[in-house]
Amino acid sequence: MTSAHTIEEIPVTTLASGHRLALTVHTLTGAQEGPRMVLFGGIHGDEPLGSETVRRVLSAVDPAELTGTIVAVPVANPYAHQALTRNTPLDGVNINRIFPGNASGSVTEQVAAALCGILAGADHFIDFHSGGNFATVEYAYIHDAGAEMSRAYGCSLLYHGAPYGGSATGWALDQGIRCMVSELGGGGQRIDEYLTKGVDGTMNVLRTVGMLPGEPTPPPADQVVVETLTVLSPATGGVMLSDFGVDRIGERVPEGTVLGRVLSPYTFEELEVITAPFEPSILVLGRESMTNVAPGDYGFMVADGATAKPA
Repeated sequence: MTSAHTIEEIPVTTLASGHRLALTVHTLTGAQEGPRMVLFGGIHGDEPLGSETVRRVLSAVDPAELTGTIVAVPVANPYAHQALTRNTPLDGVNINRIFPGNASGSVTEQVAAALCGILAGADHFIDFHSGGNFATVEYAYIHDAGAEMSRAYGCSLLYHGAPYGGSATGWALDQGIRCMVSELGGGGQRIDEYLTKGVDGTMNVLRTVGMLPGEPTPPPADQVVVETLTVLSPATGGVMLSDFGVDRIGERVPEGTVLGRVLSPYTFEELEVITAPFEPSILVLGRESMTNVAPGDYGFMVADGATAKPA
């Protein structure tokens, strides 16, 4: 079996403008036959760290040392990536809620269908996400199918919960694919640190599943699994003032701790106070000292510390 790195374009659809939308797919073929690992970056366009993590992983893997095949889509949602938006601007759809898509549907539905075609038949799948334009996050999902991948990835906090309905991971799990979702970085904070963590974690996953040589690094001693993870979204828009930025992610805070306040940038009045709901609450996603928020945004994410168990 000859090792190689190839790049191809998978056609999706043609727009009214005449632009032919395609997905760029990288394939690393190892020197020996083995598992098929699929990597997605950029499912959400406001999470470009995933795309760069995929690029760096492909650069770090020597196909001559690889057992099996890595199939990677660094930019899984090109129009959202261009616009730096969570939803696709052309139809306003969040692609990670509509898998398996529809090959005859809207642009985003057709992209999702094409991605399912790439995912079909995989043994393992990693979907790289982050906190978006204004928020920073650090954790990984852990599923029964693929739990060894999540532990090896190296995050201190793992969330054992059902995937979102219509997500790529949910569809892949239904197909019998072992899955992991990375949620690292975002908000323009500690970019190099989170890229390094994502690449190192992925290389450790590849060693753990037998696709790269060498002994895997053990998980961190403080790694825990939580069963409850909650998004705290503001009901009002304005300016969010926060004391819980990236340096405090992972911190346990008492129930009732004020995490952030939403102020009107017009009248300066306090519109809303967001507090920690659990005893204790583990901070999973935070914001810097001042960011804009809209109603329903990801303000904070916290895990219920009472559910935390050693991984």
